[in-house]
Amino acid sequence: MLSPLRLAISFLTIIPLYNKKAENQELTRSVSYYPVVGFLLGSIAAGVSYGLRTLGLTLAADVLAVVTMIILTGGLHLDGLMDTADGLFSGRSVERKLEIMKDSRVGAMGVIAFITVLLLKVSFLFELSLAPKLTALILAPTAGRWAMVYAITRYPYARPTGGLGACLKQAGRWQLAAASIFFLAVSLALMGPGGLGLVGLAVLGTVVTAWYISKCIGGMTGDTYGATGELIETWTLLAILLGQQLGII
Repeated sequence: MLSPLRLAISFLTIIPLYNKKAENQELTRSVSYYPVVGFLLGSIAAGVSYGLRTLGLTLAADVLAVVTMIILTGGLHLDGLMDTADGLFSGRSVERKLEIMKDSRVGAMGVIAFITVLLLKVSFLFELSLAPKLTALILAPTAGRWAMVYAITRYPYARPTGGLGACLKQAGRWQLAAASIFFLAVSLALMGPGGLGLVGLAVLGTVVTAWYISKCIGGMTGDTYGATGELIETWTLLAILLGQQLGII
């Protein structure tokens, strides 16, 4: 159990808990633990937010909570978001879109996507009261990593020559089931019955996002896994904010 969890943490963050070369079977098992990694990242970010608020900070606390997750992940998923935006909105052929996404240079659409997502995350967090805010900080990255598992297990890999994300394609329904059980359990523990609604909205957002990306490029890639995670994080924050405003949570 601890070995695939360490591998998942090392794969999705800058924390080097797994230092040997991973076999395909180990990579497959580690996919189940992606939402656990999201939960750990969110818990750290929530702790940062709470600690800074005890010092009287408000907006700065929200910004630094988001920055904490960016630092801990090395900006990996945001990089995927930028590459995905550059490719998907280029208006080119599928082959050219995939080439653009592989290019390390960032274009205008990537910058716009990066800024938009960060602004939305910070603004949604700022509007939340303390208790829902801490819950949102924990559940948003958990939902985002669950969405990555869904994309990995439900859609083919788009690049015919393979890539970093191709090694994860042996993951299937058992990994998705394990990830889903954890996501549901955490949501119910933190939100009670309202957690069911949140999970439902996260699933809806993930299904639509993954379908649209796959429709555009014929599948998913490592970049689009990260983009899906970032978009569902943002969607989850919005869902919790709307729940607060409507008096549901």
